[in-house]
Amino acid sequence: MKTIIGVNRHHNATTTVVQNGKILLSIEEERLNRFKNEGIPFLGILKTKDYIDDFDSIGIAGYAPLGDIQVHGKPQGDLFSFTAGRVFLKKNEFVRNDFWKDHHFTHAVGSFYNSGFEDAICIVMDGSGSKYDNKEESYSSFYINYPNNVKTLTKEYFNISEYHSKNNEKSLGRLYAILTSHFGFDGFYECGKVMGLASYGKKILDIDFYDFFYGNYGDYVNKNHPLYEPTLNMKDFQLSADLAYTLQQYIQNESLKKILLEIEKTNSKNICLSGGFFMNCVNNYHLKKHLPIDINLYVEPIAHDGGTSLGVAKYIYYSLSKDIKKYPQTTTYYGLKYEKKDLLKSIEKEKTKSVTYTEVAELLKQNKIIAIYQGRSEQGPRALGNRSILFNPKNINGKDIVNQVKKREHFRPFGGTILHENMSDYFDMAGLTESPFMCYAVNVKQEKLSEIPAITHVDNTCRIQTLKKEFNPYFYNLINEFYKLTGTPILLNTSFNLAGEPMVETIEDALKTLYNSEIDYLYLPELKLVVEKSYK
Repeated sequence: MKTIIGVNRHHNATTTVVQNGKILLSIEEERLNRFKNEGIPFLGILKTKDYIDDFDSIGIAGYAPLGDIQVHGKPQGDLFSFTAGRVFLKKNEFVRNDFWKDHHFTHAVGSFYNSGFEDAICIVMDGSGSKYDNKEESYSSFYINYPNNVKTLTKEYFNISEYHSKNNEKSLGRLYAILTSHFGFDGFYECGKVMGLASYGKKILDIDFYDFFYGNYGDYVNKNHPLYEPTLNMKDFQLSADLAYTLQQYIQNESLKKILLEIEKTNSKNICLSGGFFMNCVNNYHLKKHLPIDINLYVEPIAHDGGTSLGVAKYIYYSLSKDIKKYPQTTTYYGLKYEKKDLLKSIEKEKTKSVTYTEVAELLKQNKIIAIYQGRSEQGPRALGNRSILFNPKNINGKDIVNQVKKREHFRPFGGTILHENMSDYFDMAGLTESPFMCYAVNVKQEKLSEIPAITHVDNTCRIQTLKKEFNPYFYNLINEFYKLTGTPILLNTSFNLAGEPMVETIEDALKTLYNSEIDYLYLPELKLVVEKSYK
């Protein structure tokens, strides 16, 4: 038996436990300590003790050197390994693996082992990767097969000392991050807002983005560029949307070119995509539609840095065991386990009501906002029915209503969850056989546009989760009852949190969010209960 702990020690800090190739636990630190984008995974390391009795090795993902600590004047290694050792009363009888020079590698191996492919070209794009020797990763590709054979195909860097030279910058992810910052958002964490904004664009602007961002002025945005002032902080919404749209079209075309070049280098028909850049579900759909039809595409659902702890844990497992058995990702419900009795105790003072699926579906039909809380939380940024806010997709004002509840910008769209067997009735799947992890924003069929306005974006797309009953029976049954009542096999599904907050993890987090928002009910399907607000 091989048991591996993996941690990511920078933003989107996570802790993962892999045992005999299977994921026992994987959770972002922010869900535990409630600090958004937390970078220190201490609480996650402490939680591993509830799932394993011992471990063989720890892998540490990141993109800058670790600092060793000392106790009584003696070196103890890094703080994360030291903490794990103390949790399990170990000293040095385990192997420590530090991957700080291989950030893109940790993304790539995670996507490969999760894909279920025998071999694959694994492509990584993000804002930036590991920084060393005065350079920084901007784009990487690898050819990988079992058990742990990794060949680097392409590595692109930019020179940190020449950071502001437009001839030096080659990161499509960084371009997107800088435009995000230009609009007044967080360039690390809020690029999805620009993706939503881009859909409002009406024309492609004649603009060189490298000139716009750098010019000869050595700053993130060339303040003398003619487009600078009107778009700063989105003073002119349409011009801002056109600028976002222009960049979205650019990155779609450029990323497709890169992938096509990689395909020429090997005989593999399998492609894995990871890194924060591929959280762009609009681009993912564009790639799916335009890649050769015989290409098998896997987009890693935990594509941001939170997935790197999983990557290092799985890579170490396969390196130690030489196992060739595949464990494809069939779920992202990797969060903490909770007992029903503990849930009941936590809500014993709340106003509750026993309900059936039909009764909850009826509330949704009546345009009530319902948060669903069940089982283990989803790892990654997509809510998939265990920590979700649900609403009627047929409500013409649904997007505005839920955006107001979540305190989000008016131009941001919502995803939807549809019963798997009905997906092709509503959406152009472009050859996809499923979309269980909300990695694609697909076209809504013309004849269905008026039926689901709350989840149809301005460009007639929707980010969808296709749901099979075995993936999440409680959620499936609820949507099926809504289908029986309304004729629509879909629910609006967005993450259970308010703007600027982590997704809820515990029942206490859920109750707090219920009372601090305009959510109408908290639905606990495992207990067949809803919690109604009571201010006694």
